[in-house]
Amino acid sequence: MAQSLTPQALEQQRGFRGMSVQELAEATGVSPGSVRRWEAGTQAVSDRAFGRLLKVLRCDAQDLTAGERGTETLQDLRRRAGMSVAEVASLLRRKRASQGLHISAEKVRDLERGRPVSGRDWLFPETQGRVARMLAQVYGIPDRVVIDAWRRTRPNDPAPALPARQPRNTSETAMTPWRELNERQRSYLTCIFHQDQEAEEEQRQNRHAGEAQRPAAAWRRLTLALSAPADLVGFTRIQERLREAGIHDPGTGSSVSALDRRGLITVYRDRLYVDGLGDVPRTRVEMTRCGRAVARAALGVAPAPTPPAALLSPWLWKIVVRVARAGAQGVDGSLAGRGPHYLAVGQSPDGRTPSRGFIVLRLPDGADHGPYRWFLTDSGRRHIADHIDTYRSLYPTVEVGSIAAEFA
Repeated sequence: MAQSLTPQALEQQRGFRGMSVQELAEATGVSPGSVRRWEAGTQAVSDRAFGRLLKVLRCDAQDLTAGERGTETLQDLRRRAGMSVAEVASLLRRKRASQGLHISAEKVRDLERGRPVSGRDWLFPETQGRVARMLAQVYGIPDRVVIDAWRRTRPNDPAPALPARQPRNTSETAMTPWRELNERQRSYLTCIFHQDQEAEEEQRQNRHAGEAQRPAAAWRRLTLALSAPADLVGFTRIQERLREAGIHDPGTGSSVSALDRRGLITVYRDRLYVDGLGDVPRTRVEMTRCGRAVARAALGVAPAPTPPAALLSPWLWKIVVRVARAGAQGVDGSLAGRGPHYLAVGQSPDGRTPSRGFIVLRLPDGADHGPYRWFLTDSGRRHIADHIDTYRSLYPTVEVGSIAAEFA
């Protein structure tokens, strides 16, 4: 069942945008009478019109429906994209991966309604994984969003097995900027990269320890230099690395500017208060993605391994396990950080990130007041049951304890 439009919400969103019925009708490509009937609740909004409404009103589907993030079905995803089943079937048929599946509007409709899809190949998780990835491409959303919606739509099917992505060989492309650098610039980029990786590892350890997380924009901006005598303020960690490499200048000159111009780092200049000196000019640097890729390729450093597309990071898996182990008692509602909201039913902190819908903040069963606690949802239980063996292999240090027997 697709999440239906709430008439009052549509009128409210139109008012927020300062649009008249006529203006909304023209922008959406329908008659003013249709808009009036939508707002009166006497006419349903077509799938294509619903997608256009989201674009015209610049709002999210939750702003127009009573649905919550983390509860979307496959039909909801299609409606948000503003497509009919026939359009989706047509786009899927153009994909190379659809060969032999004979995709039709009827099959898309059966898929969305949880009914058996005709064709022997459709029984296999590998086939369903191919279709899920193609849907993600058609809708322009992450694989995990489609997989989560798929499992809510078709809970009795085995979990789709996403095809493994072919790794891209970016080393040669990344080496081109490296070859254009002189030895001094390479030393600077190397020292900044090592400091960036040290900061990343520190954040990873803090996250595993359950400490409050700082935004990446804060910890990735590394202090390169303070414009003050070294005997008073000392050397920064990057300057120490540079000195070990035989470079003894302050580190704020032409080499840094050259890396900035090439888009390998971003330079920030501000002031920092130092006791006894007052406000001191400070230079900070941040690696760009391009700069990080160039440094990795040149230094032979493999990127940190990431879990398969539909799975959770070790940090998020640890949260899900904690909630699962709490069972009917739930976990204290003050569970800190962005992770619980990313995992939960409801609104994500940035208002846009699709929630996974694996946990929910609610009152304990039988209680009508008191503190709210975190509990697993059906989607969360299903996700654990689908992937617990894989998680135990990926993250052996995360102790699953008593839930292993329940979900294995």
